[in-house]
Amino acid sequence: MTYIAQLAQVELKTVQFNGVKQSYREAGQGKTLVLLHGISSGSGSWIRQLQDLSHDFHIIAWDAPGYGESDLLNTAQPNATDYAKRLKGMLDALNLNNIILVGHSLGALQAAAFNALYPECVNALVLANVAQGYKDFDAQKQTDVFEKRPKMLIELGATGMANSRGPYLVAHATQNAMELITAVMQDISLDGFTHASYLLAYDSIQSYLQEQQKNTHVVMGMSDGITPAQDIQALADTYKFGHCYQIEDAGHLSYLDQAEQFNQILLSLK
Repeated sequence: MTYIAQLAQVELKTVQFNGVKQSYREAGQGKTLVLLHGISSGSGSWIRQLQDLSHDFHIIAWDAPGYGESDLLNTAQPNATDYAKRLKGMLDALNLNNIILVGHSLGALQAAAFNALYPECVNALVLANVAQGYKDFDAQKQTDVFEKRPKMLIELGATGMANSRGPYLVAHATQNAMELITAVMQDISLDGFTHASYLLAYDSIQSYLQEQQKNTHVVMGMSDGITPAQDIQALADTYKFGHCYQIEDAGHLSYLDQAEQFNQILLSLK
């Protein structure tokens, strides 16, 4: 069965709280596993986890604010704590606590902020293919990062952007993977993309990490050309994280490229 066919079996749900609507996908039962996607993605990109781990976890894959059917944040200049507070509102509305929190790419920045704000809620934190952010870079670099992706979406549209960027997200650009990437990118709004780009440009994961966080696990794809493994290893070394995993032959979307290996890491955290 194709990823698109599998995705059709996982309903997109919404929940209302604090005057906002938040969308997510849900599967399974057991310990709660919360999945935060990256800047060019969405809840549907986690189909291999939603399907394959549903017997082991109660899985919640959110659509970040401005993605899917999730309302935008109420600020045009968000930092990671704004996303973390939205996530807390969603989890409270769903009566969920004591979670395993997985953040991929820009979602890792959001997840790190959530762990810093609400450590009592997080049993284990997984930072995968980490987008570290450009907070400490020069102004021109920050502007370039902020403008790059929204400009691409305007010029190419969602399908064109998927055709252009999709092959760089995976080590194996199969038809199945590319169809999923294209479908997921249809649910990115320009405003949500712009907010996420601001987060990437003007915040950094270092603002939310402490040395030797006992609950923190770092995952890197050894064929990732977007967030290279050596940069993530350097981050892990700096903060003395003891749990580091290398996934061979995995690009940026390591949880799609090598889903079985990625899922085994998550299963080890139960």
